[in-house]
Amino acid sequence: MEFKFKFNLGPAEQPGTGEAEQLPADPERRSETVKEHRVVWEELERILEDGIVEEVEVGGPDPLCLRHLNVWAVERALSLQDRAEAGVSGAIARRSDLVSGVYEGGLKIWQCTFDLIEHLSGVDLEGRRVLDLGCGAGLLGIVALRRRASEVHFQDYNPSVIDGVTLPNVALNEEEKEEEEPPVKRRKAQASPPPEPKPLSRCRFFSGDWSRFGNVHGGSFKYDVILSSETLYNPDSYGDLHDALSSLLAQDGVVYLATKSHYFGVGGGIHLFESFVKQKEVFYFQTVKVIDDGLQRCIATMSFLQQGPMLLNRSLQN
Repeated sequence: MEFKFKFNLGPAEQPGTGEAEQLPADPERRSETVKEHRVVWEELERILEDGIVEEVEVGGPDPLCLRHLNVWAVERALSLQDRAEAGVSGAIARRSDLVSGVYEGGLKIWQCTFDLIEHLSGVDLEGRRVLDLGCGAGLLGIVALRRRASEVHFQDYNPSVIDGVTLPNVALNEEEKEEEEPPVKRRKAQASPPPEPKPLSRCRFFSGDWSRFGNVHGGSFKYDVILSSETLYNPDSYGDLHDALSSLLAQDGVVYLATKSHYFGVGGGIHLFESFVKQKEVFYFQTVKVIDDGLQRCIATMSFLQQGPMLLNRSLQN
C-alpha cells in the first residue's frame, strides 16, 4: 500500500465571523466523562492516506512550517463515516461553523490561532508542560512541541475532532525539519516495530466538556502554560472554562488566550470574559495585543492573582 502526501500550498481555511447556532445542548453529551484517546497507527495511516495535506508557515521572524489536513477533505471524510458523532456530521451537513453544546467548531482553523502562534514566537516554551485547550486542529500544541515543550496535552469537546483532525495533524508534524520522508512511510520501512515517535510520546489527547476536564488529573498534574484560541464565544461556558483553568494551571503558570473582541450570534468576547474573571477574583487578566483589521481580535494573558503582573511581564520578556 503506497502512501503519498498531496500538498496544497494555499492559505489555511479562511476565518468566518464567529457566528454560532443557538441550538439546545445535548444533556447526554454534557454528562459524559472525559475520554482519553490512544494513538492507533493503523487508523492514522488510513486517515493520512486519504487526506489532502497543506503546509503553512507561521510564527514571526523565525517561522515554522506546519502541516495540517485540508479542512474541506476532513469534513467530507467525517460526513461519510457512520461512526462520526451525530452533532458533528449534522453541523457539516448544514455548513455550520458552530452548534453550541453539540459541535464546538473544532474542524476549522480560525485567524486567532495564527495570531497566538505569532505571539508565541517570543515566549519560551522549552521544558514546559503545555495544554492546548479547545485544540481543534491542534496547531497551538504542535507549535509548543516544536518549541521544545516537555509535554503537550490536547483537549477538544468532540471526540471526532480529536480522532479525525488533531491526532493526524500531530502525526504529520512528528518528524524533525531535516527529515523529508513522511512519518508513516518511514515507520513502515523499518523491519521491527519502532519506538513511538518522540513528539507523540510527549502528547496526550482528551475529549469532553470543560465541566469534567478540570478534574481530569485529580489535582496531581498542573500545566505551566495553557493555550486557547477562539474559546470565549459563549458566555454560558465561562464558568466551566474559568473552573478548568483554575484547576489545571500551575501556581506560577500563564494562560494565553486568543479571541475576537465580540462573537456575533452568541454574544461572547474578550470584554465580557474579562469582567467575568475580575468578578471571580482568582486571576490577573491583561490584554497584551489588539489586532484591528476589520473584526477586532485580541490576545490576553492570565495568571493567579498572588503572582500578579510581575509574572506576566516576565513571561512576555522571554
